[in-house]
Amino acid sequence: MRPTAPVAALLLAAGESSRMGQSKALLSWGSTSLIDHQVTTLALYTEISRIVVVLGHKADTLRAALHHAQIQIAINHNYRQGRASSLVTGAKALTDLVPTSVLVCNVDQPLAPEIIAPLLAEYRAYPDAILRPVHAGRTGHPLIVPSDVAPELLLAREKTFGLRAITARHKKRIRSVPVTSKLATLNLNTPAAFRAARAQYAP
Repeated sequence: MRPTAPVAALLLAAGESSRMGQSKALLSWGSTSLIDHQVTTLALYTEISRIVVVLGHKADTLRAALHHAQIQIAINHNYRQGRASSLVTGAKALTDLVPTSVLVCNVDQPLAPEIIAPLLAEYRAYPDAILRPVHAGRTGHPLIVPSDVAPELLLAREKTFGLRAITARHKKRIRSVPVTSKLATLNLNTPAAFRAARAQYAP
């Protein structure tokens, strides 16, 4: 049996948060900012060998909000082109680790141990699958992309819907992982939605 490839976390935080009206990454979540919460949660897991944070809009401000020495910053100068450009930027930062599976996370989709731990446990059993969480019958985020598929992140484009095109090509390899946290299925795009989620789920 071949050894399981390491998992690198890719945290996408380059967008302008236009629908929110302010930087989502800097919104408070518990006792810290949302971006710092995301990195802190990822850093809990020794299975995650590397954390790459992709910044773009207000990169210097967001960098100052991060209080972790064990992260790598990648700057997406083309962030106005959309999320796919951040996938490409992050994938380029990971090309020196081959093969590496990738946990793709968005800064505006709060992480919790109840999401990450089941995904990593499933990865140990099924390292060749694309893993996605499911809660109450709804699929969610983040996704783990296996090492042989991860290089395709370099080909992500907005016109082909970025990560969706990759999962569509490999749909027979997708495994849904039951999780207990509804956070896995939330999209927090407005101030009202974010306030409601923070009141219910923030630590």
